[in-house]
Amino acid sequence: MSVAPFMSIPLFTFLVYLGTVFEFPIPGTTIMQTGQTIAVLCAGALLGARQGMSVVLLYIGLGVAGLPIFSEGASGPAVLGGASGGYLVGFLLGAGCLGWWSRQNRGRGFVGAVLGMLLGHTLILACGWLWMSHLYGGEAAYANGVAPFYLGSLVKSVLAAILVALLLPFTERMRGLAIGG
Repeated sequence: MSVAPFMSIPLFTFLVYLGTVFEFPIPGTTIMQTGQTIAVLCAGALLGARQGMSVVLLYIGLGVAGLPIFSEGASGPAVLGGASGGYLVGFLLGAGCLGWWSRQNRGRGFVGAVLGMLLGHTLILACGWLWMSHLYGGEAAYANGVAPFYLGSLVKSVLAAILVALLLPFTERMRGLAIGG
């Protein structure tokens, strides 16, 4: 393993956790709006699919192992079976999707980056909806776990695209140093 992944995976895992610091309730839902998806999607876009997914797996593993790093300070395996469990699976797919999207759409500009972030948010919300539908039924899952997040997903997609545009030159330089370039 090169130096860059050794440092970047724990760093982005910490950033996903830090996203729980920026959380607030949305009226009409029991799921918190957090900044986590920004970190998850940026990890995929900046680190690639494999390392982005590794970030999410480490985050989930640490939370399941008992560290209070999930939203609202939750921890333990029961979180995966609760209302937010589907979103955590969505984080994994979203990071992988953004790694793939970024590789396919390099140089497509800001609009392409925002579209990729929206795609990632769509995957996260779809996974959340699927799991919540299993728990509460489809209509309740949509009303509680998807519809309240449209505006936040749009805003966070734009913010994530801006962050990727700002950080991409730095991460590419670090990748080159790790490879010996």
